[in-house]
Amino acid sequence: MAVSIVSGVGCVFSVWGTPRKEDMDLIEKELREAAAVSGGPVVYITRVPLNSPAPDSEVRRHLDTLMPKIVESCSTYHVVLEGKGFVAAVKRAVLNSLFQIRWKRGVFFVHAFPSEVVHVVPAAKAAAVTAVIERAKAVGLLTAEGPTSVPPPGSVKIRDTNEQHAQL
Repeated sequence: MAVSIVSGVGCVFSVWGTPRKEDMDLIEKELREAAAVSGGPVVYITRVPLNSPAPDSEVRRHLDTLMPKIVESCSTYHVVLEGKGFVAAVKRAVLNSLFQIRWKRGVFFVHAFPSEVVHVVPAAKAAAVTAVIERAKAVGLLTAEGPTSVPPPGSVKIRDTNEQHAQL
């Protein structure tokens, strides 16, 4: 598995390694389930570490077919594309433009840091976002390199439907 996931009521966080079709399917399923548990669309935050390669053409095509389902489960979709400097800023701007052209405005956002997300979500979602980011931080997903084929120790999928910290 090349993705690690932390879920809570109202928010899902993932960190990517080398994207695969199965991982995209897992994310779509997790978002759908989280939206059902939450009673509506959730905030989705996906972190792309510096070492993560771009998806290959087959995976990109698969993601294109899944995006309508993914967007249906998301109130907002946030890509944390890491990196500093001019080139990283240009990559974030290009990615944001691509999302805005294809999908409705106000849904897709591109950030340099996970902490930026809480500043652009509706106030009603801020607590859920903060809780999930804190859980992701607690299991090392804010600083870890992207997963390869097996999640690193301690990066288990966490689902917390009671707004209490899940056991690791």
